[in-house]
Formats: sequence, structure tokens, C-alpha cells
Amino acid sequence: MRSLAEDIRDRSDAELVALLELRPDLARPQPADLTALAARASTRASTARAVDHLDLDHLSALQACAVTGSTDPATIAPFVGVDEHEAATLVDDLTAAALLWRSPDGPVLARTVTDVLGPHPAGLGPSAATLGHALPLDLPTTLADLPAEQSQVLGHITAHGPTAAVPGDPEGRTGRAVAALVDAGLLAALDAEHVVVPREVGLAVRGGRLHPEPREQATTPPSYDPDDVDRAATAAATELVALVDELLDHTDALRPRVLRSGGLAVRDLRTLATRIDLDEAATTLLLELALGAALLADDHALDPTWRLTTVVEDWRALAPARRWSALALPWLHSLRATVVPAPEDGGRVNALSEGMVWPPVRALRHEVLEILAALPAGSAPDTATVVHLLHQRRPRRMPHQADEVVAALLREGESLGVTGRGALGSFGRLLLSDEAAATERLAELVPDPVDQLLLQADLTAIVPGTPVPELAAMLRRSSVLESRGGASVHRFTEAALRGALDAGWTADDLLESLARFSATPVPQPLDYLVRDVARRHGQLRVGSAGSYLRSDDPTHLEALLGHRDLGHLQLRQIAPTVLVSPAGPTTLLDALREIGAAPALEGSGGVVSSTPTGSRITPRTARPVLEVRPDPAQEVLERLRAGEARAAAQRTAGSPDGPSIPALDPASSSALLREAAADRLAAWIGVTDAVGATRRLLFHPLAVEGGRVIGEVDAMPQTYSLHRITGVVIDG
Repeated sequence: MRSLAEDIRDRSDAELVALLELRPDLARPQPADLTALAARASTRASTARAVDHLDLDHLSALQACAVTGSTDPATIAPFVGVDEHEAATLVDDLTAAALLWRSPDGPVLARTVTDVLGPHPAGLGPSAATLGHALPLDLPTTLADLPAEQSQVLGHITAHGPTAAVPGDPEGRTGRAVAALVDAGLLAALDAEHVVVPREVGLAVRGGRLHPEPREQATTPPSYDPDDVDRAATAAATELVALVDELLDHTDALRPRVLRSGGLAVRDLRTLATRIDLDEAATTLLLELALGAALLADDHALDPTWRLTTVVEDWRALAPARRWSALALPWLHSLRATVVPAPEDGGRVNALSEGMVWPPVRALRHEVLEILAALPAGSAPDTATVVHLLHQRRPRRMPHQADEVVAALLREGESLGVTGRGALGSFGRLLLSDEAAATERLAELVPDPVDQLLLQADLTAIVPGTPVPELAAMLRRSSVLESRGGASVHRFTEAALRGALDAGWTADDLLESLARFSATPVPQPLDYLVRDVARRHGQLRVGSAGSYLRSDDPTHLEALLGHRDLGHLQLRQIAPTVLVSPAGPTTLLDALREIGAAPALEGSGGVVSSTPTGSRITPRTARPVLEVRPDPAQEVLERLRAGEARAAAQRTAGSPDGPSIPALDPASSSALLREAAADRLAAWIGVTDAVGATRRLLFHPLAVEGGRVIGEVDAMPQTYSLHRITGVVIDG
């Protein structure tokens, strides 16, 4: 085999299935045949994605192949810090992922991998021979004898280099240290303003490895009894459900406006945080959970506000475990984060706004939970330990300010009850693999809801646990929550009781419900309070009207009130000279004019023009986002084999115009042309002209650069734009 493309075409079904599972992007969209699959595998974008998903050991092995120019396990093992057997396994894994390809002389690094790793793999500079630089005769001794300041400067450049700018002040401490390192042969001067660490020096500073050995953790992560962890996680989960329930009530009462740029105003966020006695970060998390569970939404009115949805009552009627899962599952798969990169303009990201969307957080959230799940049950690692383990799993995809992001994810998990005391609970562990089982496990741990309360003479009620939905609804309407915990305390106030009466309750209904749930008779002070509030409730009446009709002549209004052609307006007399109607002013005007009346439209300043100034339109609803799932690798392989058979049949039939050329995207065409140019092979290409006609040409590519391919056709120089090339087949 001469190239990666030939290696992929020669692979067995099992090897191709493994490749498609390791690199699922190769099957989206479905390639026509194995040639198209190989072309896509050798594109820079696909190769970069595959390299970015390597863990630290596999990445180190790949970088060692690039640094040494060898794929021999014995050669690369010392650079990775593993034995020869483990190095051979790493090389086999990289070959299975098509980052190495099998030649007659052994595995070879794919050309695109070299481009992706860049000119300085693992941050190592060029070799001393390439730089024409003389190294110290005894490099280990020279490094060991360095003063502390020079050693610190050399270590910093090695870790963040390999190049560095010469300090502007040559007489400063750093300037003198850099000059001394250059004199000692440990740094090479690229020019008057830059220095570089030779590869040999960089490896020596790192102890002969591409990546320095990870530091041992100072302390072993604390471990707790799994039952204690479950109890703490269960308490957090039930507390979360209660907090979201309380927040929804406060949000419904506040009716916060939606900002013009989207999201919730800082003032409203602080008001909600004060009412539920939490900080702004915790309140933002609760709001995001409510939004993810569709309990809260923008009403899209002309003056939009954040409103509760019709899902709320159904959610409140669920058992506590199912209410928790309705919040936790959207959080697990959400693209929204409570900690996001700051905007470029340095502004603030408002809660509930689109600025909270940060797509990398979903994969990051899953990996943090997988790290916790891989530890022994009850282990509670700190943020630094989780960041270290995360770097081992995804060294090229670490988020900016990883400590802050990981700490926020761990706090979210603790608030949701996914973790307890910093360790993953039993139902949190199940959440990653079986969401239904996680809900069932939590249901086993959560105490049964209680249907009793203790009424006290000081106008308070104590509920010893989670109330059943009916009791919770009554308390939510008629009392104010004073404290949460294992037993919640509710206080009956005039304002809260008016809310129950506004909802349609009567004093007798409310007292009867309280007596039914109470183990003792209703205290007399509470009975007096309920009846006193009910007696004064409704002495003033407020209603709504779409329009009113006023006239100084009561007789005229009485005639209109009985007119049979105005029955649809539902006119109602509220004063001798005033009628009201639920219809709007325009409808009322038109109806009166149809019966021969001559009304005028009245505003706050007198008669106004009734000429319409414009019409309103219904806002367009957003389309649902469909999740695209990759097809199973075996099904993709069957379609590839069928496409390969058709291509082989066309090649066997032969054609004077050359072989059949499959349609390829520009990236795949570019990759195949690079392969052909590197191996000095001809390629059949399809090229479209200015009018859309396609020609077949036997092309000898020489270079691909700047969106164009340069080569020869019939020994004549030719250059084609890649976007005009419909497909490529390497000849021979």
C-alpha cells in the first residue's frame, strides 16, 4: 500500500466498523464508496477532530511519532513513559483510527496529521542540528548546575514555547537570565529579538518525555460511606425541587420583563434571589433549570414577560422523584451553562439569555460526571483533581479557565443532588446510563410525601416532610414559606389568604381543607384571621372591559342597550351614562355606525382620530431543533461496500473517457490531490467550466495551495480552482 487511501480500501469489515465508530464524522454525510471515505479521512478538518479527541497517552504517542520520525514502539516508548508493549498497543489504536497507515515497512504517520500537530509537536523546538546550534558537551550536568532563576526561566519557555521574545530590558533579571542561557548553549538565538529551546534541551528539561510526568496528588481524595452520600444527594434533590417550586411562585408574582436583548434584568434577578434567600449564581441555576424543563418561557407579547407555562401544574402533580428527573435530564443534555466565556465587549451575560448557550458544556458536563463515576464509590475529589483527570482524557480540548468551569459544574451537580458531599450518588451514577433507573432509585430514597400538618396558635403550620400535591397547592395559595428543610414552616398572613380568596376559595372551603389535613382542630386565631380577611375581601370590585360607550343622554344609551343588532357586543350598564363591552373600540365603532349612529373615538385628551395606523402580525414561532444521530457503523459499511461494488463494475467495463468519477466535496478532493501530488501520481478529475459543463481530465497534480491545484495536463501547465473540481480518482 502506498497511501492512507489504499490502506483504508484494503481494510476488513471489522476494521472499517472500528474506524467508523472511532471517527463517526466520516459517515456524515454518507460517503459514496471507500474512496470517498478515505478522502474524507485524510482531510485536515476530520484529522484535527480525531486528534482533538485523543487522550494524553495516545496524543503523546502520536506526537512521539512526529518528533522521532518513527513508529517503532521501542523508539517511542520512552517519550510516552510506557513500556514497549503498551507503546505497541497505542500504535495499533492510532492505526485503527487512520492517523497512521500501514506501509510495507510498518505504520507511517498520515501527512495530514503532521499539518495538524504543527511545526512544534508537543511544544518542542527544532533539533540543534536543524538550527546549526552547538549544545553543551554535558547537557544533564549543565542543567543540574543552573541557578534557580535561570532554571525557572528555561522551564517556563519550555512549557509555553518553544520560542520566546527577548526581554526589552537586557539588564533586568529575566534579560540577564536569558542571555546566560544563550551563552550556556541552552537557548538558540533565532534573531535579535527571539530565542528558541532546541529539541534536545526541551526533552532533557522534561525528563526525556514529551509531557512531564504528572505531579502526584498531595492528598488522597476523601471518601465517604455510599449510604451517607445517597442521603446527602437525596436531601439536595428534594431541596432543589422545593426551591424551583418556590421560585416559580415568586416569578409568577413578579412577572419580570424580557430584556430587549433577551434574558432577565439584573434587578429582577436580585429581587428573586432575595425572595428565596439565595445568591445570584444559585438563583440563575434554578431559572435555567425551569427554562430547560419548559416550566418558564417568554410569552412573546408586545411587551414580553417571563411567564409560567401550562406544564407547571402537571409537573407539580408528579411524585418528587419524577419532578427531579424532569429538571435533571434537560440539564444533563443542555447546551446552556451558568459559567460561560465573558463577551468580547466585557459586558455581563444575563440569566435566561442566549448568551448562556455554550455548546462545549454538554460534552464537558458528561466527561466530568464520567470521571466521578470511574472513581471508587464515595470518592469526593476536589476541583484540582478533576481538572487533572480531565486533562488526561482530553488534553487538546481543555476549556479556557478550566478550574472555574469545572468548579461551576461540580457546584451544579451538588445543587441538583447528582452528587452528595462531593461524591457521585447512586442515582447520579445511573443518570449517565439509564435515566429511568435513576428516577426509580431516587424514588426509593425519597421519603413518602406527607398529608398532615401541624397548625399552631401563632398562625404557622409545620409540615414534617414533602407535602402531597393537594396540600402543597393549598399552602402555596394561602401561606408564606418561612423555612425549608426536613420540616417546612409556613405562616398564614392577610396577603397570602387574599391570594387564596382571589383564586376562588371561600373561608369555609379553606378552613375545611385545613381541618382535613391537620391532626388537631384549627386554632381560634387562625379561624378568626381567615374569616376576617374573607369578610373584607371583595368590598371593591375590579373588572376588565375592552371598550366603553359614554353619553350625556341616558335614554339614548338605554335604547342602544336593548338594540337587537348590538347583542353580539355584550353591552353592560355600569352607570346611567356609561356602557361597557368586552369588544375593542374599533369593533364597537363599526357596529354603531352600521346601525346609523355617529360615535366618536375618545382618548385621555378628548376625541381622537379613529383612522387605523397599522395592523399587528402574529410573531413567527421558532422551529424545533432536531438532534441528528449517526447511523450504525454496520449499516454505513454495507452502503459503502455496495457503492464500492458499483464503482468496481464501472472500472471493469472500461471507458475511453477514463473511469467513473464519484462526486466529492472540495475538502475530500483536495485531500486526494495532495496524496497524488506527494506520491507523484496522476489523477482523473472532473472539472466544470463557466457554463456548467463537466470535463474529464487526466491530471498530474504538483501542489495544492490557496484554494487551487497546480499541475499538468498533457505536459501543459494548468491550474484549477478546487470548487470547480467535482471529484477525483487517483490513476493506477
